[in-house]
Amino acid sequence: MAVDRRAVEEAAVAQLVAAVRTVRDEHPEEHIYGAMFHEFYGDGSVIYWPMVTVGTEESLAEAIEGYSADERDELSTSLRWSGSDLAHSFDPTDHEQALADAVQAHASTRGDFAGWEREWDRFVRCFPRAAKAARRILIADGTVGKDFLAIAADESGDLIPRSLTRAQLLAHFPEYEEAARERVRLASLPLEQRVAELVPEAVTPRYEGPLIGEHEALLVACGEAAVPALVRVVRREQLPDGDVVAARLLAEINIDTPEVIDALVELMCREDADVHARAWAACALARLGRSDLILARAPDLPNDIVVSGISDPFRSFRDHGAHRTLDYDPLERALDDHPELEPAFREQLRPGTGFCVLTPDDIPIARAALSSRWELIRTHARITLEDAGTRL
Repeated sequence: MAVDRRAVEEAAVAQLVAAVRTVRDEHPEEHIYGAMFHEFYGDGSVIYWPMVTVGTEESLAEAIEGYSADERDELSTSLRWSGSDLAHSFDPTDHEQALADAVQAHASTRGDFAGWEREWDRFVRCFPRAAKAARRILIADGTVGKDFLAIAADESGDLIPRSLTRAQLLAHFPEYEEAARERVRLASLPLEQRVAELVPEAVTPRYEGPLIGEHEALLVACGEAAVPALVRVVRREQLPDGDVVAARLLAEINIDTPEVIDALVELMCREDADVHARAWAACALARLGRSDLILARAPDLPNDIVVSGISDPFRSFRDHGAHRTLDYDPLERALDDHPELEPAFREQLRPGTGFCVLTPDDIPIARAALSSRWELIRTHARITLEDAGTRL
């Protein structure tokens, strides 16, 4: 049964309005400048209703107290809409969380992670609309002035522009306009030039500029055109400190050319390389369907690399980017050939560590795995099937 989106939105409006009125009544001496929904969380198996924080000039000043003058100037901007750093926060009620639980229950019936994501997207989009509606109510009854803003602030920042008019967005969040211009500029470049600009920012990020946190996804979206450059990074022909990220992005693009496979095998086996980089190379090989190359070299590899690599397609990392159909055979072979690694595999695939989300094509494979002679495989299959809402 579909979830009543109007009920979600009405509850969100009531939550924000009640929070602002509470702060006004309990702290009448403070100037309220805004309120925000924040701490949105959904991972395919659970959805949490967000918190609300009411921002006041006084609570912001308290948050930045003790810093130098230069730091306070910067923090007064960066923390103004950071709900977790401000004092007047409100947890969801049982009623609100029950609505989120109902959304999750419905989303879990959609059959695959893409279907779950569509339900999640519908859920979170209720909150910018609720922010606008709550602002109108609070201004109309005189609780706040017309300078008051209400926003939904998710981790990616996608909901903030949906909460505001264009004039409000430009006045209070000018970085969004700058980021939009930069995306347009990159999209206008020839593909080869776009890749050349994105690779350094993706694999060795400086955390500067308007697109912080976006370069990896933009590079993965370039698809096959990005592969040669990432192979050069994995081979340390350029940007040698970026081999970990480059290996991971090759897995997300999921194109297994001979050059990709050779570069990943070379990194996995390179004894002078950082063990973290070697493990990510093994993970990428497994996600590209070449766990056989890990198993063939298992006697010469540290156990951690073998276990991390073979386990990776069964963990939530698989759901980032393109991925292949679930296949328990490599894990079965690893356990059969190296039973001494079973405790390490059991720890790596321990319930609660984050399992992959099944697609419709994965479900019959997981069902078959319920009869595996290895308990950890049976457990993984059972939990992922339950998370997918599939009857066992």
